[in-house]
Amino acid sequence: MKKILFLLLFVSAVSVNAQSFDETDLIGTWITTGFTYPAYEITNIESITFGDDIYSYDKDSYPYDKGYKTMSGFLKNLVYTSYSSGTATTKTVEVGKIFDYFISNNNKLHIIYDDNFTLHFIIEELSATTLKVKTYDGQSFSFAKDNSSSAINSISNNRSADESTYNLSGQKVENITADGIYIQNGQKKVIKK
Repeated sequence: MKKILFLLLFVSAVSVNAQSFDETDLIGTWITTGFTYPAYEITNIESITFGDDIYSYDKDSYPYDKGYKTMSGFLKNLVYTSYSSGTATTKTVEVGKIFDYFISNNNKLHIIYDDNFTLHFIIEELSATTLKVKTYDGQSFSFAKDNSSSAINSISNNRSADESTYNLSGQKVENITADGIYIQNGQKKVIKK
């Protein structure tokens, strides 16, 4: 009995410490300052946008499907070092395509970038406003959610009052000459002459 009680306490303690994150919580744009990823010699990423079936149009890159390409997000202002014939060149990609992203083992974020490489992170925190990740070698990065364009702050109804009268067929009636049901100012009126 003591062994079973100990095992239950151990399992509950372990499950309290384990965090599980959902991919849908990533949807949106995450902005960072100062991002370096030595594994691929990335020296900057301004922001990462996650979505689902984001469409892009690039007729030069995708001529066979008339330029439409489905992607799962993009990296903005990606700066990295490229090597060609032993010469290092710094390149900047204004918008780099994320073909897919997923979370494995409850906290491992995988970002598949442009079919060339995959970024791997461990999620430390994911809330409505903050994303904190670290690389497998321990470098930590923080992102802030950009809510400026994804939220509807208010809805206004500037509809002017329509004083006109309409019959049930939706026709505007200038002079009511017969008994019937009419609509005036959005309200039903029963007229008996």
